[in-house]
Amino acid sequence: MSRIVVQVELATAQGRTDINLALEDAFIPILKSVFNLPHLINLNRKQKNFPGIDLGDDHDRVAFQVTSTIGLEKVKFTIGQFMSRSYYNTFDELYVLMLGKKQASYSQSAVNALLTEDFSFNCAKHIIDLSDILRMVTGLRLTAQERVLSELKHILGEVDAFISMRSETVEAPTAITTNLQEIRLPEAVYVAELTIDDKAVIAQAKAELNYKGYAKSRRSVVKMALLLNDVSTDAWVCYNNKLFSFTDIEASGLISIVDEGTIERLEISDLADSDEPDNVNILKQLMWAETRQMLKARNVRSHPKDGFFFFVPGEDGQELRKEAWVGKASATRTVYVVKYQKKDPDKIAHHQHLSFDLTFSNLGGTWFSQIVPSWYYSYDGFKRSNWHDKLLSKQKRLELNLSVRNAVRFVAYFLSNTSSEEGLDEAPLSFGTLLEFDVGDEVDDDLDEGDVSIADYDDDATDEGMAA
Repeated sequence: MSRIVVQVELATAQGRTDINLALEDAFIPILKSVFNLPHLINLNRKQKNFPGIDLGDDHDRVAFQVTSTIGLEKVKFTIGQFMSRSYYNTFDELYVLMLGKKQASYSQSAVNALLTEDFSFNCAKHIIDLSDILRMVTGLRLTAQERVLSELKHILGEVDAFISMRSETVEAPTAITTNLQEIRLPEAVYVAELTIDDKAVIAQAKAELNYKGYAKSRRSVVKMALLLNDVSTDAWVCYNNKLFSFTDIEASGLISIVDEGTIERLEISDLADSDEPDNVNILKQLMWAETRQMLKARNVRSHPKDGFFFFVPGEDGQELRKEAWVGKASATRTVYVVKYQKKDPDKIAHHQHLSFDLTFSNLGGTWFSQIVPSWYYSYDGFKRSNWHDKLLSKQKRLELNLSVRNAVRFVAYFLSNTSSEEGLDEAPLSFGTLLEFDVGDEVDDDLDEGDVSIADYDDDATDEGMAA
């Protein structure tokens, strides 16, 4: 706790009093536990720059102002805002939470001059700092104390990250990086008529591939037909009984399930510039399928239902997977980790996977993939955990703008290196750099830096602060 106070005071001494903005969300779980306020929320999320107060529970009618400024004038200003905006109609109590060490005393008479009979404020009770929070924590049950301790570790990471990010030695950026990564397409697409008998393929698959059940789509039947011919590639699309691929069908195993006489070579522009939406969609599906095939070799799988990609163990029994990458400097990022139960450390709670969605768009004649990073939680390394939504929601609360941007940069780096490993001159598809907009010296600091999460500065963080 004292380290948090010291770091906050350091930031304040350097004029960076907006550190409270980075910590508002982080304190919510602690205040919920200490004050028993299950409905406490960040009011700035409800309304941007909510005036006068930061956190509120309108069910139990308690509000908080979180500030790194410890003087009386800040208290008076907060109360003045509270009274002038009639917040007392919604909240019965107002606490001023000071991130630094509060003064020994505050003038109650100066505060009383701002109050009316509608609201009361006791300086001794309602002005609190972290030492007051700590005393309240000692009165909680042991499990609650452990939970609060974990949250305090999160906050310490938030403070360290803020100090690092706001360092005066960091130069202001001159470009805004998007989540659009340029793609180089091959020159041609190959197409041919399929010659498979669906019923015969399914029957043979049941006999030779131990397939059980019924094929849910034509794609499933085509996949089985290829496997029966010892062809395992997924880099193809079937549409209207035709097979499309960036790979020359005649020179690959795909020829085993098509009519050789119907093989045709199309220019990429025949699909990309077509007025028919179906042709453009075929091209987009091919890009996704080719990406899927490339990523399989790097131990990244696609979700069979939702289509997003997620990192899996690189080898059997691996419980922690890290990938080296280069952003502003060389680093490693944890992309997969096994999490164990706290109550029973020998039992697995869940598997956490870095995941990402890819969608493809043509902008001004150039193709891009749009990267949307996220997290996937499984119970066995592949199948979705029943707790996925809850775990993801908790993780998202920890990750703000900078977390997402760093994840985008990492995924873009990984995709670029994946296509390079395939052989830049031979790979049908290759990923380039992220699209940037040059903004010179006029960049908006708030837009570029965003909010800070511990995950941004500790790519290897795999404790409760990084993963749910």
